[in-house]
Amino acid sequence: MSLLVVGIDAAWAAHHPAGVALVKIPQRDRPRLLRVARSYEEFCRMDDNEKIDWSTKVHGSEPNIPALLAVCERITGAMPNVIALDIPIGPQFITGRRAADRMVTSTYIKRKAGTHSPTAKRPGPISQMLFEQLSACGFKWLHAKAKISQNKNSRVFIEAYPHPAIIELLNLDERLKYKVSKLQKYWPDLNRDKRRTAVAQNLARLRAALDKRLAGAADCLPSAKSLIKNGPASCLKGYEDALDAIACAWIGCEFLAGRCVAYGDADSTIWLPRPT
Repeated sequence: MSLLVVGIDAAWAAHHPAGVALVKIPQRDRPRLLRVARSYEEFCRMDDNEKIDWSTKVHGSEPNIPALLAVCERITGAMPNVIALDIPIGPQFITGRRAADRMVTSTYIKRKAGTHSPTAKRPGPISQMLFEQLSACGFKWLHAKAKISQNKNSRVFIEAYPHPAIIELLNLDERLKYKVSKLQKYWPDLNRDKRRTAVAQNLARLRAALDKRLAGAADCLPSAKSLIKNGPASCLKGYEDALDAIACAWIGCEFLAGRCVAYGDADSTIWLPRPT
């Protein structure tokens, strides 16, 4: 019996792209990454054997969960068991910090991996849209107090958060410096080329670690060093989004294996891999 997981690095605003990853968990083998894309639209339009042109830009859009699920079913013949999303999400319209945010921040703030503060504008409407679409498609949101059923017929969605998950994946003292928009903040004393080299090394480290957990990850993603060498630094943003989506899918795999901890309450819950 194989299980399926979708990871979504959901953008907090519709004009920003959202990374998407699809993973299959065979009964007697490690999980395998089947597809990854830098946006909802790219995930849905790609041919089965198409390679991403990382030098191109992708555009954001509102989420279209029915279309995404149709692609998953076409590729695998089945629907996902778990969808893990990196975005504040829950049954109540989100207007500010929640119990889940406070609990994760309390646990990981010393390792520089506290949560961002959600607002009614960001990601309020997008979160509500995702919750409604997933619920309409037959998926159940799982909170910290929920009874968990992990079988081939389960259809659930959970909130994930890559930063602390990556800390546990790599056994780090603090969050990994891999966000392309923060190069100057990370390394203020380095010049531009050295900053790009440093972030490429961290992206490579994350890619290698995820490939050990999810077969095929390194095949789907080129090296960050090659992207920097052959294209503009801006192409790394889509690469980063794809890695975050894969990280979310890995969290979903850990959830199915019973190796996640729930931070939150009945209204807000973030699921993270059990600390090492």
